[in-house]
Amino acid sequence: MPNVASIIAKELKKKSINDIFMLTGYGSMYLNDAIEKNKIKYYAARNEAAAPMMAEAYAKTKNSIGAVCVTAGPGATNALPGLAEAYVDSAPIIIISGQVDRKYTSDNYPNLKIRTLGTAEFSITKVLKNITKYCCTLKNPYDCLYEIQKCIHLCQNGRPGPVWIEIPLDVQSFNINKIKSLRKFKAKKPLIKSVNKDVKYVLNRLKNCSKPIFLLGNGLKQSKNTIKFKNLLKKIEVPFINSRFANDLFPFSNKLNLGLCGIKGTKFSKLITDKCDLIISLGCRISPTLAHGDPKSFAPKAKIISVNNDKNELELGIRKIDYKINLELDVFFSHFLKKKIEKKIYKFDKWISECNKIKINNEFENIYKNSNPIDLYKFMYELGQKSKKNSILITDAGSNYYVGGQVWKFEKKQIEISSTTNAAMGLSVPLSIGAAIADRKLQVLSVTGDGSIELNLQELKTISHYNLNIKTFVINNGGYVSMKKWQDEFFSGNRLDTESKTGAGTLNFKKIADAFGLKYMKIAKVQQINKKLKQCFKTKEPILIEVLTDKNQKIFGKEF
Repeated sequence: MPNVASIIAKELKKKSINDIFMLTGYGSMYLNDAIEKNKIKYYAARNEAAAPMMAEAYAKTKNSIGAVCVTAGPGATNALPGLAEAYVDSAPIIIISGQVDRKYTSDNYPNLKIRTLGTAEFSITKVLKNITKYCCTLKNPYDCLYEIQKCIHLCQNGRPGPVWIEIPLDVQSFNINKIKSLRKFKAKKPLIKSVNKDVKYVLNRLKNCSKPIFLLGNGLKQSKNTIKFKNLLKKIEVPFINSRFANDLFPFSNKLNLGLCGIKGTKFSKLITDKCDLIISLGCRISPTLAHGDPKSFAPKAKIISVNNDKNELELGIRKIDYKINLELDVFFSHFLKKKIEKKIYKFDKWISECNKIKINNEFENIYKNSNPIDLYKFMYELGQKSKKNSILITDAGSNYYVGGQVWKFEKKQIEISSTTNAAMGLSVPLSIGAAIADRKLQVLSVTGDGSIELNLQELKTISHYNLNIKTFVINNGGYVSMKKWQDEFFSGNRLDTESKTGAGTLNFKKIADAFGLKYMKIAKVQQINKKLKQCFKTKEPILIEVLTDKNQKIFGKEF
């Protein structure tokens, strides 16, 4: 007779969730046991905070669901930072947490302001509503199939996002007599309105403009959407700019690819955006950072059409949207592709040529220095050029994130994952683990800072234990260069957080590599970059590479 934990694990397996990130604990012990017995491969994080980050990268790399299992109390609360990342980045992950027996939870005393009954219990669902698409406590064992099916459906349909199901110990262990009698979740079929009007409007705008661009966002990254968009470009050749989420969707060499927009984007994308007269935004929000810090002046000559499945994003009001289409991109593209389109009516050859001239004349090779100390622009550029085609760039918050987006020229099979929206420090290491587990054929290039790596340093052990093909580059610039830049700009050089005051950026990375069982390499001079990178790429073993870069690094942005 199966228990609830077993039914949950079987349902995960049935939905092709074959891997899970977890840290075992008493509060989730029946779930832990069921996961192993049902042959779901579990990967042990060293801290629950990192597990959802691993799951997020896994989901993005595999284009599927990332799964996490944590224990009750501190196990659940530790997972909140990674959960928040998944929520703001719209990542489809499911977190299953344990809980103490139902009778020992503070929820039994709703009229009392009691904090806890002192049993490692914490009422986690009360704090989850603003950072999940859906969360619940499974109090009735007979609802187990319904709730897990609901969670799996919700996390990947509509705008993706994390879901959370909490299961008390006595529910985990509860035996179910008749599985067939259990209530099942049935998803409502979405009502699809006629979009002929919307498609006609878009085509009419394209007919009457001369300098259009597509703006590509995270909503486009689902595989079915990407394929349909490529087919759309075959019908109408319109150039496009990319948000950071979509910067790796098309080869940089594609004549329609006008690079990364945003406050730390490329100069040429900014110049082109200033000239365009129509923007068609596809699954992208026009945020302050995307709009070069000033949304109202973003694309001043352009009318903006936005297609987004999240109505709230269309109503933000940060920048006026002239025509709003609240629709799944998949549906929009399907209707668009059904239209007969005469190419001679929608020809933008002169505009495409003008854009590419701007692109060629304003590339970053004209900016970086080929001298010592190592210019971060030079290093990140060479890393992109020398890496294999099947590589994935994973950057951390700070200078390496900004520079990586600006100089990497993504080509076929090169992809990127970062903490794009929340800009959290310390994500590069756990993100790299999730990506490496999702696709063992990828060469994972994890770039972090000497300050950022301290937040999840323990996960280097996870890398070495599972022998993951991850090259971890630590940019050693004396700690927190990007923050120093802001402090210099706004507070006349009064620096609060420096290596002399806090010890940031003063770690001995050779000893750290030895402690975690990793190979170590140092790149100290610009003349060493090519040779050391070649050595690094030859091995399939994980390696920690310390890169000594300029402590006074300038990061280019809206002030080009």
